[in-house]
Amino acid sequence: MSGQLRALKNRIRGVENTQKITKAMEMVAASKLKRFQKLREQTIPYAQALEGIFNRLLATDIPLQHPLLETRKEKEIALLVITSDTGLCGSYNHGLIGEAQKFLASRSQAPLLIGIGKYGVNSLTRSGRTWYRSFTDTKTSQLESVITETSSLLETLFTEKKVDAVHVVYSHFTGRSVFRPITEKLLPFQLETTADEPFETSSSYIMEPSREVLFARLIPLVFASRIRMIFIESMIAEHTARMNAMYQATENAKDLIDALVLLRNKIRQAAITKELIEIVSGSQALKAG
Repeated sequence: MSGQLRALKNRIRGVENTQKITKAMEMVAASKLKRFQKLREQTIPYAQALEGIFNRLLATDIPLQHPLLETRKEKEIALLVITSDTGLCGSYNHGLIGEAQKFLASRSQAPLLIGIGKYGVNSLTRSGRTWYRSFTDTKTSQLESVITETSSLLETLFTEKKVDAVHVVYSHFTGRSVFRPITEKLLPFQLETTADEPFETSSSYIMEPSREVLFARLIPLVFASRIRMIFIESMIAEHTARMNAMYQATENAKDLIDALVLLRNKIRQAAITKELIEIVSGSQALKAG
């Protein structure tokens, strides 16, 4: 009996230590989530202003040309896969890897793979995939340089015609902290007017330098802005998933501790009851003797 109680005591202590770890990880994830949510709020006005200028240039029937707009037959494509460097974030990575594998299975020719995050890179490597370029163990302070390098790499691959299209697998924000893994085409760049109300035509403005020069300079900026937003959404999704997973783990640990404490108390009560019965029985035996 004492051995069983000792084992339960050790197990309760072990679960309590695990609970402290999961609670700490939940708090760290919440802190990082808040940081990236703030970054997203700061990034949105810039992206909207940039696309606003871009849309004014599009508000005309005169066609505009740029290498990033060139549509070609998709013989060679690149796929950017964004996952996390670590696990313990629920089904976040599993969903993204499943989405990537579904896309890869639909292609007759293997795409040129660019990976962000050790979890996805390692998982697809085990499936026999090779990487053209991968970024792993990226610190928060290095994120901006990785975004810039990735954007530049994708532009170069497309403009030098090493690939005919670029796709990305990432976790898309759908509102109210809900994310889902999707595959989206990045290049060739799609010209879309995002405003609800039509802009005045560009002829209403005096442009310096010319509209064509402005357009050529803006497209790479708009493309880089979209890549940045994709990265930020991915980080928000990752830390939301990890915070929720660690919260659930902490709650599960609490339930397990309660169950173990109840079991310990029952064993103690049974031991005390047994001792009382033995004392009473012994006392009665002595009286009878």
